[in-house]
Amino acid sequence: MGYLCVFTLVRALKAAAESRAEGAEDQLRRCKTQLDETSRQNQELSGVKARLSQENFELQRQVQELDAGNAALAKARSQLQAQLDDAKARLDDETRVRLGLHCCRWPVLRVR
Repeated sequence: MGYLCVFTLVRALKAAAESRAEGAEDQLRRCKTQLDETSRQNQELSGVKARLSQENFELQRQVQELDAGNAALAKARSQLQAQLDDAKARLDDETRVRLGLHCCRWPVLRVR
């Protein structure tokens, strides 16, 4: 009867070990599935990151072009303002000469 108890005990231990092995295999399958899903998400996010980096580069290039355009417009505006001021001054001088006031230094009021 001692061998029968040992045999039963061994069979019970074997069944418990097989059950734990199946549980471990199930857990391993779940972990592999999660790993595959996480890897897919990582690849997807890497693609999004690359696309956003390219868009950011393009937007920065456009900002630089716009800044350069703004600088050119500001320079042109400044030059045009200087030309306008010169033209107004010449016109004021011509007006004084025509009115015979060139001998007087009365300030001319400018309306802007």
